[in-house]
Amino acid sequence: MASGLLLGGLYALAAFGLSIVWGVLNILNIAHGEFLMLGALVAYGIYALQGINPFLIVLIIIPIFLLFSLLFEKILIRPMRGETETEALVASILVTLGGALIIEDVTAFLWGKSFTGIPYSMGSIHMGEVVIPTLRLLILGFILVLTLLIHFYLKRSYTGMAIRAITQNRTGADIIGVNTIRISMITFVIGTSLAAIAGVFYVVLYSMNPYMGLPLSVKYMCIVILGGLGSLIGSFAGGLILGVTEGLVGYYLSPDWSPTVAYFALVTILLVRPQGLFGRR
Repeated sequence: MASGLLLGGLYALAAFGLSIVWGVLNILNIAHGEFLMLGALVAYGIYALQGINPFLIVLIIIPIFLLFSLLFEKILIRPMRGETETEALVASILVTLGGALIIEDVTAFLWGKSFTGIPYSMGSIHMGEVVIPTLRLLILGFILVLTLLIHFYLKRSYTGMAIRAITQNRTGADIIGVNTIRISMITFVIGTSLAAIAGVFYVVLYSMNPYMGLPLSVKYMCIVILGGLGSLIGSFAGGLILGVTEGLVGYYLSPDWSPTVAYFALVTILLVRPQGLFGRR
């Protein structure tokens, strides 16, 4: 259960980034999972060279991926502005899928087809017969704090209010003077940087490979639909539900069945509540 909660927290952190990008830009970034993979790879490299605490590596990762996501947005995403919503959505799927495949192949060529996780560990907390690794508990706490900070930022800041306005009605946001181009760029940078941050903690706990990005992107899409597009609470709840369910299915049935959980959840929520748990119709 504890492992499922932690995995769900990592899912939620990255999935919310995809959610706000999808909601604000009407762009479905299939390469979103690649940012988690690249964040993990960069974190692994920094740790291997300098042995820095993974929590401090997050501070180094943020400016690196702010720049990388700006370049990605300028080269691949920005040219799609001005298209109709349907054209932009279809084009974004094709363009970012191509970008994801390029990132995977270049990464595999330069670093190989697999790399281990960061060998960083701390002590454990014993609660009767239950043993909880301190590192996993700290990572989950960090994710919760970061989620709350993002929540208050989006609730209280001008950028957050502008993001909500664009999500609800882009034309109306233009009319009241919101700089939709600038806010869209900021949204994309925030969203992809969250995936990179999740990658730092992912590589502390799990092994990685260059081809894991696309399957993760599919899981994030399932979480976004499950929780509701643009909802931070929905993404967090959806991520936890998926992580815990995967953990329970893997424990009681077989780990081979865990990847199918996201697809069953997707089909179920589309049939029962298409707008998601916390979304609006």
